[in-house]
Amino acid sequence: MRKGKPFSLIDEALKTEWTIHPFAWQLKEGAKPITFDWEHTEYHFAKPEELDSIDHVPQLEVGMKRIMVSPETEKALAVLRDDHESGAQALALKALDLLSKAVQSDEIGGLGTSREFWTELRWRAWHLAKNGRPSMGPAIEAALFRTLEDVRTKLKILSPESLDAVALSTLKSTTESAISATIEMKKHSLEKLAKHFVEFIEIDRNNEQVIKLVTLSSSGTITQSLALLVESLVQKGLDIKISVLESRPKFEGAAFVNNLLSRFKDNAAVIDKLKVEIVSDASIATVVKDANYFVFGGDKVIPNGDMSNKIGSLAAAVVMRTLNPAGKIIALFETDKITGSGFDSGHLKVEYNDEAELMDAWPASSVAGIKEKRKQRFQVEVNNAYFEWVPADYIYRYISEEGPLTKEEIGKLGAESEELEKRLFRDL
Repeated sequence: MRKGKPFSLIDEALKTEWTIHPFAWQLKEGAKPITFDWEHTEYHFAKPEELDSIDHVPQLEVGMKRIMVSPETEKALAVLRDDHESGAQALALKALDLLSKAVQSDEIGGLGTSREFWTELRWRAWHLAKNGRPSMGPAIEAALFRTLEDVRTKLKILSPESLDAVALSTLKSTTESAISATIEMKKHSLEKLAKHFVEFIEIDRNNEQVIKLVTLSSSGTITQSLALLVESLVQKGLDIKISVLESRPKFEGAAFVNNLLSRFKDNAAVIDKLKVEIVSDASIATVVKDANYFVFGGDKVIPNGDMSNKIGSLAAAVVMRTLNPAGKIIALFETDKITGSGFDSGHLKVEYNDEAELMDAWPASSVAGIKEKRKQRFQVEVNNAYFEWVPADYIYRYISEEGPLTKEEIGKLGAESEELEKRLFRDL
C-alpha cells in the first residue's frame, strides 16, 4: 500500500503491462517488473468490479470506466479498428449501425431504467467515437454525438433527474429514430457538397477548354464530387483529364478509378471526353506541374484550417505550390470533419500500420533480405504511415456541404463541436 494515501495500479500501468488469465492477473512475459518508490509498501491486482470494496484514489472508478469496455463493445470497436478500406463517411455510417444494434442488444437494451440506458448508450457512443478509428474520428464523432444531441433535445434531457419523467420505451424509440434520421441526412450531404464544388469550378475555370485535375486515395466525397463535375463539364463540351496517384500501400487510387468510371459505363459522351491516368505516388511532380487543380478530401480538420488526409496529400500540395503556383489546391469535406481544439494535441502524431502492407508489394528477395538483416541485429524499420497533415497555408479553397468556408468559419464550427461534446458527456 502507499504510505499516506491509497495506491492505484494506474500509477504503474503506464510503466508496465499485464494480461488477464482465467483465474489470475499476471505480468506478460518480458514485461518490466512493478517497482516501488518510497511511497509504496505492497500491491495486488484487483478486478474492476471489486473497486467499490477497495480504498483507492478519487475518481479511479471513472478512469476505469473510460478504458475498460465490455466484450460487446470490444467487438464493435474491432469493426471500426480493423476496417482499413472504408473512408471516414463510410465508417461513420458503420458506427451509427453499431449504435443501433447496441440499442437492441441485451447489454444496453436490456437495462431497466431510462437513466441506466442513457448513461450506457452515451458510453457506447463515446468508445465508438474515441477508440474505434481515431485517425478518422471526427466524422464518427459528429454522426454519433449529433444523434445523441437530437435525442437529448427532443426529450428535453437537461439532467439525469429529467430522465425519470421519460419512459424507457420512448427513449429507445426516439434513439432509433434519431439514428435513422442521421443516416438519411448523411446520404444527402454529399450531394450538396458535390454541387457546391461544381459551382466553384464552373465559375473559376476561366474559359479553359481542358480541365486537368489531380487527386489521390479513394474517397466517397471525391468520387461523388468528380462524377458530378465530369457530367457538368462534358455537357458543356469540355475535355477533362484526371490524374490519380496509385495511393500505396493498398493502391486505393486504382479502386477509386474503377468506382468513378463505373458510373459512366453507358455514357458515350463521357467516355469520349474523359481521360484518366493512374501514376505512382513518386510521380507527383509530373502530374501537378500543369494541372489546374489538386483536389483532396479531409479526414480531420482542426480549427486553424489544417487538414489530415491520406499520406501523399502534403507532398502533392507542396510540389504543386512550388512547380505550379497558378494551380489551385481545393479541400472537400463535410462539416462533421471539423474538430474542436482538443484534437490539436494529436496534430503531429502519425498513425503507423502493419509493415506487411508495404512489404507485400516488394520482390520476395527484398523481403527475405530485410528479415535476414534483422536477424543480424541491423535496425531496420518499415514505416507504413496512413495519414499526414496539410497546413492551411497551402489550401486555396475549403468547400463543404454548406458551401465554401473561410478559416474563421471553420474555427467557429470547431468550437461548436467542442461545446456539443461537453454538453453530452459532462456528467460522465
